[in-house]
Amino acid sequence: MRLSLHGAHPGEWLALRAGLVPVAAAEAWAGMGLSGVLITAVRTGMLARLARQPSTSAELAADLGLDPLPTRLLLDCLRSAGHLRCRAGRYELSRSSRRWLDPDSPLSVAGFVAGTADYWTWWSGLDEVTRSGQPVGHHGWPPEDPYWRRYISGQLELARLSAPEVARKLRLPGHPRSLLDIGGGHGWYSAQLCRRHPGLTATVLDLPGSAAVGRDIIAGAGLADRVRYRDGDATKDELGDGYDCVLCFNLVHHLTADQIRGLLARIRDALVPGGTLAIMDAFAEPSRRKSAAANFLGLFVYLSSGSQVHTPAELRGWLREAGFAPPRRIPVLRIPGQALYVARKAG
Repeated sequence: MRLSLHGAHPGEWLALRAGLVPVAAAEAWAGMGLSGVLITAVRTGMLARLARQPSTSAELAADLGLDPLPTRLLLDCLRSAGHLRCRAGRYELSRSSRRWLDPDSPLSVAGFVAGTADYWTWWSGLDEVTRSGQPVGHHGWPPEDPYWRRYISGQLELARLSAPEVARKLRLPGHPRSLLDIGGGHGWYSAQLCRRHPGLTATVLDLPGSAAVGRDIIAGAGLADRVRYRDGDATKDELGDGYDCVLCFNLVHHLTADQIRGLLARIRDALVPGGTLAIMDAFAEPSRRKSAAANFLGLFVYLSSGSQVHTPAELRGWLREAGFAPPRRIPVLRIPGQALYVARKAG
């Protein structure tokens, strides 16, 4: 986050431009504040309540059992950030926030926003991770820990935005019958592909905590007969065989190079001749200037998993070693910074 010059007094503007203001202090302070405001607005029910009816801060505090003073202060922060409007003392969601933060919106990411509160403790321990090299290891939570439901439900909200596009662009030849979704969690990509291909059934292989949440999601969608789950660890468990297609979405950035090599070899053995492997992930594009978002994602990947964002060239090399034809890159418009790579098993 860079300190904005918008609304600054001319003297303040000149001081900022001249480098006389400690911008780093504002970045360290305000970044936490913006995150806290958004997460609190979701978790207290403020945004859901305002989506139903515009309200004054006093009405909102009374309805939700909140203290009036911090409620008003928080609402003003949300207005300053563009998430709310205020007319005659009544707050209401902006058009953008009604789309993305109203829990009843089909495009809502409110659950994902609320779940990012888990990351606060991770970032606060970054200095120790930097000293020791030991990441958080967020996939190691016990299966019954509530973290899994927060995590997978938030990931589902993001997947709902892109899954129809991915299912449309991922062309499966012939009449596919069997699909393996490795680390598929919520199973929503598999669900959309099964809806698109009437004869297709899917198996989602994932860690027990993730799989338990995914089963509930798929059952709620009425697709439990088409998308089934198997508890397992993608880095070491048997995958089975005879699959027409294997999905490996948002997984390789959690793995080391050796783990990826081993996984791709097992995927090759699991596919029928000419079968399709689809890998979707964030990849480091060395030919392009890295954005701030890409740099922060790279650090977050290490913080959470101890891995890194790999390059497309590395992926192509690993696929070649495993016996796959050169992959085709398919951009996914709803997921900036990610790409879908599709390769066929030789033979």
